[in-house]
Amino acid sequence: MSEAMRAACRCGAAEIEISGEPVAQFFCHCDDCQIVHGAAYVPESVYAADAVSVARGEPAAFTLKRNPRVFCRDCGTRAFIDVLALKLRGVNGYLLPPGRFEPQFHMNCQFAVRPVADSLPHFKSRPARFGGSDETVDW
Repeated sequence: MSEAMRAACRCGAAEIEISGEPVAQFFCHCDDCQIVHGAAYVPESVYAADAVSVARGEPAAFTLKRNPRVFCRDCGTRAFIDVLALKLRGVNGYLLPPGRFEPQFHMNCQFAVRPVADSLPHFKSRPARFGGSDETVDW
């Protein structure tokens, strides 16, 4: 297991601590992430829920559809999403220190704003290990 790492919001008022290695790292193209982050897709680093904790500050949370999303009350930086059904927390990949985000695939590409040409797999919904079908899109 790796040493614990900390990640802070843009203004520094909220900080999270992450222990252990990520379960997966990917780019999410789902329509929820697009709405919440105002982006075509979002880098996400997923950990067991108990591996991610609030280390400083008092972030707030809101639920768009089914999963609470935790963010800094002061600057609005999205810190993580609680994926309750799978007991996982998806940390905003932008918050990780340089070199700590190494994406393995893209998911929810059925919602993609436009194709992304890279060497990673592009799953139409989710990979099978996250309850999907492993069906990919061919851009």
